[in-house]
Amino acid sequence: MLTLLFPLISQADGFADTFERDYVLPLIKDAPGAALVIVENGKVVLKETYGVRRVNSSEAVTPDTLFRIASLSKTFASAVASILVEDTQITWQTPLKSNLSGLKFKQSDYGNQINLHHLMSQSTGLMPHAYTNLIEENMSFQRIVDRLDRVDFVCAPGRCYGYQNVVFSLLGDLVERQTAMRYQDYVNRTIFQPLEMSRASFGYREFVEDENHAKPHVWNGKRWVSVKPTPHYYKVPPAAGVNASISDLSTWLLAQLGNNPEVLPEDMLAAMHQGVIKTSRYQAHYPKRQALGDVYYGLGWRVFDYGAQSGFVHHGGYVKGMCSSMVFHRETQTGMVLLTNSEPRGINQLVLDFAELHEKTFSHQSLRVAGR
Repeated sequence: MLTLLFPLISQADGFADTFERDYVLPLIKDAPGAALVIVENGKVVLKETYGVRRVNSSEAVTPDTLFRIASLSKTFASAVASILVEDTQITWQTPLKSNLSGLKFKQSDYGNQINLHHLMSQSTGLMPHAYTNLIEENMSFQRIVDRLDRVDFVCAPGRCYGYQNVVFSLLGDLVERQTAMRYQDYVNRTIFQPLEMSRASFGYREFVEDENHAKPHVWNGKRWVSVKPTPHYYKVPPAAGVNASISDLSTWLLAQLGNNPEVLPEDMLAAMHQGVIKTSRYQAHYPKRQALGDVYYGLGWRVFDYGAQSGFVHHGGYVKGMCSSMVFHRETQTGMVLLTNSEPRGINQLVLDFAELHEKTFSHQSLRVAGR
């Protein structure tokens, strides 16, 4: 049973307390540890940590405990891409091959069309999850990229959705070519440092050598057991390389809601959060709900409608033994982030639970988001 630690702010019977009590706590009640932040009206109203960093220990999860956020890293990549477009000569439509001449694709006519916008919106046209299996097999990123000329296209770039980790991470090569900086260093300079995300980092060593990191856990059929972190997905930093604490992600959530326009201006946020390519409920890993409407992938974010409300923005992350989820609604300035050091069943339900409670709580407001 989890022990509640570090209560910061609460509002009796408000959205935050209801969401925590009715949805989050039942989900994580038997998990080793977790961390949660909820924002309402652009302010942090609840930040809690629960349980321990490792089973059979007294090492409590704290607001500064590092978690692997896996594919939630893609949201940082979309911001980096937006900043790159702002700060360099590259545009969203510049073909990748004009900067990465060594890239080869099976269909050169399609390959020559792929641009930064296609990367960030998961619409390159390549077979979904191209070579994700080779990441799992611990092959180097460059060796995987060298095999892209064997991957089939399922549509022309920009015409269909196909989730990627390898091709998405070509953003790192593009950043290095444009700035002469490693992707990790560029993120640190343009995002982590300006937002004072002091615990956020990249890499396996930075995670395991930090004294305050959460151990991953898997269910063995009877109980949660800790396992060693796997290094594989750190090979694709834009797709899955970020480590962060709930304090860092509180800041990140507020930045996505527009609280740091000097780092992420309104026009950047609007572009990132606008649906680009339509996907299905199944492709987005959402459970079946009658109220779930259209689902899109934006730029590094999933975007969906729920009931009468549009404009929900979400991304999750999973790597063996750890899950993360972030969802928000910019018009009401409401959102949440949950980090866990286990694999609780139903975490994908939680995103739609958020939307459902949000609709009940804020249905009196005009919530149609223009421009989509």
